[in-house]
Amino acid sequence: MNSKTMLQLDDPGKHDNQNWILKFLSSDIFKGSCSGTYFLYVVFCVAIIVSSCGQENDESKNKKLPSTDSTVFYPVHEYFLSQIKSVDSSLPPIHMVTTINGQKDSTVISIGQFNRIAQTFLENNIGDKSVKKYYRQSLFQDITTGSYTFDYTSVNSSLPVHNLNVLLDTATQTVKRVFVSKIKIRGDSTITEKLSWKNDNSFRINRTIQLPQKKEITEQIFVVWQDNN
Repeated sequence: MNSKTMLQLDDPGKHDNQNWILKFLSSDIFKGSCSGTYFLYVVFCVAIIVSSCGQENDESKNKKLPSTDSTVFYPVHEYFLSQIKSVDSSLPPIHMVTTINGQKDSTVISIGQFNRIAQTFLENNIGDKSVKKYYRQSLFQDITTGSYTFDYTSVNSSLPVHNLNVLLDTATQTVKRVFVSKIKIRGDSTITEKLSWKNDNSFRINRTIQLPQKKEITEQIFVVWQDNN
């Protein structure tokens, strides 16, 4: 039996999304306080409810595009910013392991270096109005992993971000991991990146650089600031 179930986000005739939102807002996270990043997620959830209620009136607009201006995306860009700010504030020891073409190296890096490397996660924002319309949003529930997954897939192959997944814990509705797949063209080189961010813990960047008539360069970067597995 398939443990992954697709939940409807944009169909005004369905109530799965609104029921999930109500469960989210009534969870223990919000019984104490609603400040900081959690407040951002509350705004996100309320916006989805408002969006879904008015979706029927917008069906005639942008029919050929997967997302309209009223579609509410998970605030993943803001999530990355909050994670980076948290590291900047707490100043933990940060370790980085790099592997380039099989050669491994390990070192301790500064906050400045951390911020520079983490920019890879911020350089393309799928929620930006100029590109948002080219992304199809889906929501899945995976009982096996206890996760809700927000899936964003591009219908425009010229955009760097081809796919993005946000995994939320079904019990706490907090982010567990974020996965991003990117392809960038720079001059005559093609750069493929697989990114992953583990909440309050670490991130990985797997990068392949392909130049014409040359052997590809592979690079893996693992940055960790909380060694809690």
